[in-house]
Amino acid sequence: MEENRFGLKRRAFPPLPDTALYYPATQHETALAQLQRGIAEDEGILLLTGGAGAGKTLLGYLLVERLDEEVTSAFLTNSHFADRAALLQAILYDLGLPIDGSEQTLRLRLTEQLLKNCADKRRTVVVMDEAQHLNADLLEELRMLANLEAGTGKAVQFVLLAQASILVTMNHPALASLQQRVSIRPALGELGAEEAYDYLLHLLRLAGGKPEKIFDEAALEVIARGTQGIPRCLNQAAHQALVLAEGGELAKVDAEAALEALSVLGMIADEETEDAEPPDGEPPHPHIKKFKRTA
Repeated sequence: MEENRFGLKRRAFPPLPDTALYYPATQHETALAQLQRGIAEDEGILLLTGGAGAGKTLLGYLLVERLDEEVTSAFLTNSHFADRAALLQAILYDLGLPIDGSEQTLRLRLTEQLLKNCADKRRTVVVMDEAQHLNADLLEELRMLANLEAGTGKAVQFVLLAQASILVTMNHPALASLQQRVSIRPALGELGAEEAYDYLLHLLRLAGGKPEKIFDEAALEVIARGTQGIPRCLNQAAHQALVLAEGGELAKVDAEAALEALSVLGMIADEETEDAEPPDGEPPHPHIKKFKRTA
């Protein structure tokens, strides 16, 4: 195991989101602050968009962790729902409520619980991951639920974590009212080369390692740029590089191991653009070509 060879106390680059390992990149901090503000200001529907692996799920978990104690929350990890009844069942299930009955029965049960929470001065927040899979009909159901009010506050607030394709669905004429109500909509992009580099150092330190004894600088730069600053890809490539270095009995991960890791993961040099300038006008590292991820 690379943990033993490189003095790490645990896997440095895990495959799943872990809030304990959160790296406060500028755009992630900004997005999280916007979502927290939207919750505090009683917005009914909030939207966080970003590409695959950008860190949307992790921010969703962080948001739930940082909610006040009097908030009732649900986190739906899958937004593939056949119809409104399935959507209502998923929310009810995560709130610990029965899921039997007709669509109307399910809606009434959920409405009653949401209003009861309001009467008890408890806010209800539902975070929905992979929300780009919601069709116009399901988004309209969320809009109607988000309209529920008791006293001066919303009975429920929805936080949608989605790839940008959800914006196409939201442009449907039938969802004009929904569009008008989603005023909080931060977006996550790729990390810049400097933050991507620092992200790798951050995770190595949290795993109990000394980065300079595990990766040489060229290897870190190869991974930071070759993954295009996508957090999930950074984790995958850095872990693969450690595995290759372990198998090759290297003293530390070098640029060659990093390049091989990118190749193993399907990042192929684009011959037409390999000499392109990196983002932000930074000079390319001598070991680095521009990579693209294959389908």
